[in-house]
Amino acid sequence: MKAQARNFKSIKIYTNCDLDKIKIFNDNKNKMGIYLWLNNINNKIYVGSSVNLTTRFYKYYSVNNLTLHNTTIHNALLKYGFSNFTLAILEYILNKEDIIGREQYYIDLLKPEYNMLEQAGSSLGYKHREETLKFFKERKLTEEARNNLSIAATGRVLSQEIREKLSNKRKGIKLSKETRTKISEAAIKLVGVKVNIINIETNESLFFDSLTNAANYLNVSRTAVSKALKTGKRLKKIYVACA
Repeated sequence: MKAQARNFKSIKIYTNCDLDKIKIFNDNKNKMGIYLWLNNINNKIYVGSSVNLTTRFYKYYSVNNLTLHNTTIHNALLKYGFSNFTLAILEYILNKEDIIGREQYYIDLLKPEYNMLEQAGSSLGYKHREETLKFFKERKLTEEARNNLSIAATGRVLSQEIREKLSNKRKGIKLSKETRTKISEAAIKLVGVKVNIINIETNESLFFDSLTNAANYLNVSRTAVSKALKTGKRLKKIYVACA
């Protein structure tokens, strides 16, 4: 079924998100707005919003990010591939304060099947709808998707000491803030945080096994890369960090 069959109007529409990838990044640079993913095969949709559309779309195109988020839209993108999805920009927003209200308007209007929340901008107290639960139980990942999951988990081997500390925490032992911080730092130092650095001018994408390696490549501090990963802030004005 075509996108227009869902009876919505859009400012921009990209019917093949694999071929239109670079155009999507360039068209929405530094813009806020409401977007919609449409599965061209089953006509199901997802409505979302962002104060930085380009950064949000970069994260969607990151395999690591897709495999880390166990949601219906992330799983659908893995299962069907970007070539089978249409991306529509429903509305550009000028004031940040208006985003949640406008997203809620489109959720109420279009009843998107891939949205796990019925209320925009909040995950408090929600329950999975029956269709969503069924999706998780019956979903079958392609061989490529399973390989991506396997790759994402490669190398996550912790020392016996760290495993015991984490195990004690799960058993209900309350650890001090200082102890939790030390455990976290030890785990990160041992395993490293994988990061994808994307040059928004050339669309070149490079994967690094740790924040330190990414920082050395860009000639910036490890803290700067970590901050960019959390906030979406660009590094040297042209680099975006994605998990």
